[in-house]
Amino acid sequence: MLSFAGAPLSATAQEVPAAPDSATLPAPITVSPRGAFLRSLAVPGWGHAAIGSYTRGGFYVAVQSANVFTLLRTRMRVGEAQDRVRLREGILRARLEAEGVTDPEEIQTRFDDDPALTELRGLLDSRKDQQEDLVALGLFFLFLSGADAYVSAHLARFPEPLELEASPLSDGGFEIGVRLRLPN
Repeated sequence: MLSFAGAPLSATAQEVPAAPDSATLPAPITVSPRGAFLRSLAVPGWGHAAIGSYTRGGFYVAVQSANVFTLLRTRMRVGEAQDRVRLREGILRARLEAEGVTDPEEIQTRFDDDPALTELRGLLDSRKDQQEDLVALGLFFLFLSGADAYVSAHLARFPEPLELEASPLSDGGFEIGVRLRLPN
């Protein structure tokens, strides 16, 4: 016999509670299609989880998580590219000041003619474009998740699945039958 804090414990079958039967389990929560849509907009996958479509909900959570991670990483890279552009401009500005160039138009012309600065500006522009693409992709998947949850909530109330039957005919063709149970 085991004891815990002075109280004896026994492992008899009489003390183990029985598993509840299906009659005592609470009914599943019903979510309207609009509610599933709004939940999926608030938190990706929540609308699917509310209607019991856990695999689809997990897919949208994974896609949005990967997108957010990539977006954050791209934000860091945009910041690094901006720092590199500012550093190169600072170096060029110091060189031009040492040469005695103070005309803003001349400075801008020299900036535009510098191949390293042009390359860094191109890198910065491409990183900003990538950031915009990731934001658009995230919004696309957010609304796709909501629309999918909306449709899935409608289909959750659909009657039993269709049954297709195909049987060969004597003349070599096929006969196809469809069965659909209609609600009472």
